[in-house]
Amino acid sequence: MPIEPTSALLAVCGSVSAADALVPAEPSPGLSERRLVCMVVRQLTAELLAVSGTGDKLRSDRRRATCHLRQISMYVCHVALSMPYGEVALAFGVDRTTVSHACHVVEDRRDDAGFDAFVCSIERMADAVCMLAGRTQ
Repeated sequence: MPIEPTSALLAVCGSVSAADALVPAEPSPGLSERRLVCMVVRQLTAELLAVSGTGDKLRSDRRRATCHLRQISMYVCHVALSMPYGEVALAFGVDRTTVSHACHVVEDRRDDAGFDAFVCSIERMADAVCMLAGRTQ
């Protein structure tokens, strides 16, 4: 029997407030599991960016920071969680070619060891959360 996403996030986050921040209190009826997974990955990416302190450096250019955050999130959903471009695009509300571009940009940036470590940590967290939620790849 699969674990509910909110209870799985609660187990990972350790508190109700942290888990609530990742999952809407009342998910809309049309919110698919894939969209929920993408929302969680995006929130994990944002939180890790804030914890790493890199977010402070990027605050001066919020638009660029938001773009990088979204690109990393799309990349993790596609590569680490094996979601097809089309499903990631639907979940993020963008075109499939935008997801493809995001994946290429992130892959190119992974030559930097620090960036690669950052993306690897997000991939591990996303895998763990999805595994706890009972989602199989």
